Amino acid sequence: MTVSPKARAQAIATGRGGGQTLAIPLALRLAARINERALDAFFADPTQLANGLGDLYEAVRPDGVVVTLPEVVAADLAATDPADLARGVRCGCALEATRRLRQTLGDAAALTAVLPGPASLAARWGVADPGTVIVALMREFLGAGVDVVVFVESETADLARFAGALSTAANMARFHRAVAALIGPPAAGLGTPTVVAVGRPAPATGLVVTDGEVPPDTSVVLVRDWLATVRSTRSTPYPGLARM
Repeated sequence: MTVSPKARAQAIATGRGGGQTLAIPLALRLAARINERALDAFFADPTQLANGLGDLYEAVRPDGVVVTLPEVVAADLAATDPADLARGVRCGCALEATRRLRQTLGDAAALTAVLPGPASLAARWGVADPGTVIVALMREFLGAGVDVVVFVESETADLARFAGALSTAANMARFHRAVAALIGPPAAGLGTPTVVAVGRPAPATGLVVTDGEVPPDTSVVLVRDWLATVRSTRSTPYPGLARM
């Protein structure tokens, strides 16, 4: 019996995902290119965003579609109170698109929010209380229906002072049976995705993402090949389960 991507995400989130694969290319800008939309309008119009991600899904049939990325979220910081970031234009667009995609795609794709981690919010974007921001973002995106949340940090980020906020984020995801993971240094309660380069695909299991965002000029065939290769094994347990 085929297990839906949403069900696989729930299995991974609850520690029952050994051998399951959830292959998600970080292809938000590729979706804009497929839909022939300018990025500014694409990230600010929920109809364009939902339609573009729907077209990406039809083109490559990934296990999940990414509704936002760290730079997209951070673009709202200049115009929005960080404590109320979810009400920013781009965040609000991503949240509304998530709600629409949940209706149109159902369980066929794991909806995924890729968010800036607290250390990068503080160091790169000067947010004074990044722990509060990431918890607020988790609340909004989980409420909208995402199945996977991935925080992104540099490998050298010091997460010790954000341990409480990250633990809260992990508990919120667990309550919703959603996967919570972090690209960067290990963090208690958060899984570690397997990162596989789009140009050098290899079989993998668990939550698998591309090595950064897929460039918008990437061939759709290359993304399909990446997905096919990543999914070609079911033998290795999910590397983040021990910490989830």
